[in-house]
Amino acid sequence: MQVAIITPYFHESLDVLRRCHDSVRGQTYRCTHFMIADGFPNAEVSTWPVQHIILAKSHADVGNTPRAIGSLSATNQNFDAIACLDADNWYYPNHVEAMIKLHEQTGAAVCTAGRTMHRPDGSLLCADHESNGRDHVDTSCYFFTKPAFRVLPVWAMMPAQLSPAGDRIIWNLIRSLRLPCAHHAEPTVAYRTQYESHYHRLGETPPPGLKTDTGSVGKAMQWWSALPPDEKADWERRMGLRR
Repeated sequence: MQVAIITPYFHESLDVLRRCHDSVRGQTYRCTHFMIADGFPNAEVSTWPVQHIILAKSHADVGNTPRAIGSLSATNQNFDAIACLDADNWYYPNHVEAMIKLHEQTGAAVCTAGRTMHRPDGSLLCADHESNGRDHVDTSCYFFTKPAFRVLPVWAMMPAQLSPAGDRIIWNLIRSLRLPCAHHAEPTVAYRTQYESHYHRLGETPPPGLKTDTGSVGKAMQWWSALPPDEKADWERRMGLRR
């Protein structure tokens, strides 16, 4: 299988971008890394063995439009599978190999991975049970094969107000389409958490500047819930959530 990894980036530091890219380059199964600059290209990235796509301006949708553009480019280059990796996260060395094995064993159109939680400095915080391939799937834990590629444009089709909850919209669409899914519970994704609740749950004081659970995702869902029924139904039809 030819596998593409799609990473939008914005203002992340070079060290953060390098850790992300090195984790893709270090996979036990060879894959191609797409890095999409959302209006703020890093010149160093152009020297790396990646497909570097530079967008002229930021789309202010937490990477959703760059993610869709990178995915469409990979689709039209005839890649067999497309995975997402946010720039501040990274893969364990066996991630892609584990996803491919899971797909071969189950035939699932969408494979999902377990993750570990990490502090902003990259140190391990805990194992995670939220992104479990049942109730929730984080963006960096998705692995799409060709039967699921029709989902990918929706990253850019959802309203900007809903973009912080984009992974939830994608998961709802996958379930609405009844695409076969399989989950690999062993963590192969490292997630740098930005949420205070993950620290409070462990009795640890969160670093300053993190998000609350009523932050961007909560506001996105509040906006969605407050939409008039006809407007919500229209958006659902555009995104494929309603026929």
